[in-house]
Amino acid sequence: MALKAAETVRRLGAIGFWGGIAGALSAVVVSVYPPVVVPEHFSYPFNATGFTIAQVFFAVQHVTMVAAIVALLRTPAVGSSRLARAGLFIGIIGLASLSLLELAAITAAHSVSGDPLYSLIQSLFAIPTMLTGIGLVLGGIGVLRARAWRGAKQFLPLVLGIYVFVPLIPAIMGPHVAGRIGIGIWVLLFGLLGWILWRGDRGVARLDAVSADTVGQS
Repeated sequence: MALKAAETVRRLGAIGFWGGIAGALSAVVVSVYPPVVVPEHFSYPFNATGFTIAQVFFAVQHVTMVAAIVALLRTPAVGSSRLARAGLFIGIIGLASLSLLELAAITAAHSVSGDPLYSLIQSLFAIPTMLTGIGLVLGGIGVLRARAWRGAKQFLPLVLGIYVFVPLIPAIMGPHVAGRIGIGIWVLLFGLLGWILWRGDRGVARLDAVSADTVGQS
């Protein structure tokens, strides 16, 4: 049971890692992609078809970020901290909502700045983004309080949450390239979390297995 649980953590971590790498690469692609529409188009820099493909990719990529958090929840990092678990669950809800909203945004592919649909979809993104940030900050504080992880990695969940507010949101509200760079770094940090959960040292892996087995018996 314990070994199976630890393997699940590693698999989810691997999904988070590769999702983070793919997300960072996509941020680079979107930043340098030659625009085929004017910036006032919601689909910028893509046409409607390219935008649809991109949005489906972004939706899937958010799911890989959820996988990393689910893996984290199955490790000793959260300990018995209710704050950590509650915060990370909120983060999952936020990311899952972002994933769904990425798909919903496809309906605005042909809209332009000033259109009601353009404004509605754009404003809706603030809700799951803030929810994700708040959840990860709370979860990150809980992880620190649990004192189960040591070294720099214990701060990573909190950093992921703080990053949403500074600098991610300001970057998204700024120039197109700045927003993509901000997003790229954020998803790359998720990739780092995935790597730790997937390829962490053996001592951590053993603790993950024991913790998961203990939780399953409680």
